[in-house]
Amino acid sequence: MKRKKKTLMILITGMFLLTAAGILGGIKIYRVHKAHQCGIVLAFDDYNAQSWEEHFDLFDQYDAKVTFFVNCSEPTDFCYHAVERGHEIGFHTINHVDLKTASADEVYAQAIAPIEVFREKGFELTSFAYPFGSYNEELNELLLQHYKVLRGAYHYELVGKHQMRNGFVDSLPIDNVKYSSDEEFEKRIDEILAELDENTGAIVGLYSHAIGDGDWCVSEKRLEYVLKRAHEMGIQFYTFKELQEN
Repeated sequence: MKRKKKTLMILITGMFLLTAAGILGGIKIYRVHKAHQCGIVLAFDDYNAQSWEEHFDLFDQYDAKVTFFVNCSEPTDFCYHAVERGHEIGFHTINHVDLKTASADEVYAQAIAPIEVFREKGFELTSFAYPFGSYNEELNELLLQHYKVLRGAYHYELVGKHQMRNGFVDSLPIDNVKYSSDEEFEKRIDEILAELDENTGAIVGLYSHAIGDGDWCVSEKRLEYVLKRAHEMGIQFYTFKELQEN
């Protein structure tokens, strides 16, 4: 009887150890996969709440989480709705001010003081996009004391995930005005996705403003092309904050 109990205990212990090893092995494999998975940080600037919120379901359809760099003095209903859907709220100054030409007091009022206002209402602002893509090294040094990542606005740049945790990164506009036709837009997106797919763990930033047919918008057709093609290729969509935390 004692021998049977001992054998049973050995079997139970063995099964437990095998299960635990399987779980830990699975976690390790998942972490390695995530570390090697390339991705896109997709963002929208300014404040186009209705346009953005109308497309939450489209983002969900392709499992895309995005960052909204907002111009506002405090969190709005849109900010709460966006976070509830898994997106990030980043900051873009209160009044879309060119910080390179602003006084020190104005830089503080527009880009730094709102951090505490948002924090008091449940938002930790860690990502900042320069209005007009206008910055200098002095601004970078100052704002990196308050934000983890600062984003530019003009250039295509493949970076490693570690570069998204702290510092300045650039981003490529995908506004309608930048591309003369859908064909030109799709060709450029295909080139970017192909390069991403060839570079383990690489990240690229893309951004627009509103979603629609205006110049400083990305059309719904073009936006869906980005979302669909990336999804088909297994390319992940990240928020800036998500990459800061991983």
